Amino acid sequence: MKKEAIGTKGIFVILVLALTFTITVFIAIGSAEVTELKVNPEIVIQGDNVSLSGMAAPNETVWIKSSFDISLPVSDGKYSAEFVDILFPKGDKEFSVTGENIEDIRVALGPLFFLSEVEYPLDGPLEATNGIATIAISVPFTMMGMTVNIGGEKGVNVYGTAAEDAGFVNLSVDMSIKVIADSNGDLKLDVNTGGVPLGEFVISAGAINKTVKVVSTKPVFDTGLSEYQYPCMCGIHNGTLTPNQTLTISKLYTYFCPGTCGHTERVTIQNDKGVIVEANWTGYRGDWRNITFDAVTLVAGETYNYSICTGSYPLIIHERTANVTGGTITCSEFTDANGKVYFDWIPAIILY
Repeated sequence: MKKEAIGTKGIFVILVLALTFTITVFIAIGSAEVTELKVNPEIVIQGDNVSLSGMAAPNETVWIKSSFDISLPVSDGKYSAEFVDILFPKGDKEFSVTGENIEDIRVALGPLFFLSEVEYPLDGPLEATNGIATIAISVPFTMMGMTVNIGGEKGVNVYGTAAEDAGFVNLSVDMSIKVIADSNGDLKLDVNTGGVPLGEFVISAGAINKTVKVVSTKPVFDTGLSEYQYPCMCGIHNGTLTPNQTLTISKLYTYFCPGTCGHTERVTIQNDKGVIVEANWTGYRGDWRNITFDAVTLVAGETYNYSICTGSYPLIIHERTANVTGGTITCSEFTDANGKVYFDWIPAIILY
């Protein structure tokens, strides 16, 4: 009975490890039948969901596989990492975790049932062999005739003694989550990032690769308001913008003159491969100050051409080029509603 209890605690702990120590993550949908993968959004605020979708053979069982490596600093011969309020789903999972450059390892998880915290192993740290230790488990498992899984918010701490003279400790974790395609072959999975450390996921299906970045606040491209906003008039703006950080955008907001209905009626954004955003205003209803479109990623350092047609009295940045929150924007040409052309009228907008 004691051996069974220890194994149970270990399963809980490794489950949390596999879901939390995510500083650099590689995710691959492990099936030759998977033909498509999408992620939304590609930049996510910590705690929000990332939606994964793809295509496989109808009713096929697919394991979404992940593996990642992290490096923990060593201080006074010890290493540790703590993560708070990790929110993770239930479901069939398989995990393995390997520590390198260690003498031993121990983890603590809580709350678990009526316990505030459970440490594994129960009788002390797990000793490594030649500086390496590996544990592999499957969840859910059966205990005393009952199927046991885990879900909800948990805290986890991993700690131990590093190998002699080691300056860092490596952790390698493999994780697989089972997903079943529907009768049309569609795959869907929502991944919550609550408690997940800031960093990047590289998501892959065959030759398809995507990157999702977990951030504390979502970056935006915001021109703000200039000191001299007038004169202003609607018309057609053409120019370029260059973000200084990678952005995932799905809305355009237009600043407007007080007491007016300034807005954007049409927006087009393109790169050297073609048009990536093409959206139209839907009139004075609902969220009419914004234009919404399918999420796209603007890559840091790349230049994009924009064409924005405005209506009523939107605000203007009267500069040829402006350094703004999130990057740089330049006016190539603005033609107002009367047909007059300017080269220093930038639309005051937010892309977010």
